Amino acid sequence: MNSFSSHRSGFTLVELLVVITIIGILAGITFTGANYVFSVQEDKQAKSEIEVIKLSLDHYKSENGEYPDTSLLVNLDDEFERGELLFKCLSGILDGRGNELQLNDRMNNHLPADSLTLAIEDGGQSREITLENSEWESTQVPKVFPIDPWGNPYVYEFPRRDGHRGFLLYSKGPDGESSVFSSELTSTPKKESFDIDNIPASEPGKW
Repeated sequence: MNSFSSHRSGFTLVELLVVITIIGILAGITFTGANYVFSVQEDKQAKSEIEVIKLSLDHYKSENGEYPDTSLLVNLDDEFERGELLFKCLSGILDGRGNELQLNDRMNNHLPADSLTLAIEDGGQSREITLENSEWESTQVPKVFPIDPWGNPYVYEFPRRDGHRGFLLYSKGPDGESSVFSSELTSTPKKESFDIDNIPASEPGKW
């Protein structure tokens, strides 16, 4: 008499659910870890780019006697316009008063090549672009400004309207928000929750 042994094939529903749950947990851990790594890299990039701009500003001042002056702009609250003034002055395209220079009169470029990501304003947002050589050498360079790793313009202001000495320079961080101080401060301002991710953390209110 032949005896037959029954072999179970496949997985039960419970086993499949256990496997799916484990895969979900591992995927969640991987995703969270990847997000953390990317976030750390973006923070480092923003800090590095701010240091590049700071050094360039100091070189600019040593050569021209002062930092690029945002108080001469029509709209002092326009961060795109302030960013454009910052970048074009450091690139030698504008003089310190925001006047575009002719090709033969352009000053020294104080920024290392390809050290910053550039963008133009498009409907109130930043749109990343790459300038061609022909655009760099044109008599009117497009209205570009440097952006942080989250696509927002680096905030620059000189002289500072909050009364602090030196220039204001920072990134709003991942949330793209920060406090704005357009008049002289008489005391240390309150640091809001959306200011926590500002880079550097001490700006914009010198907390």
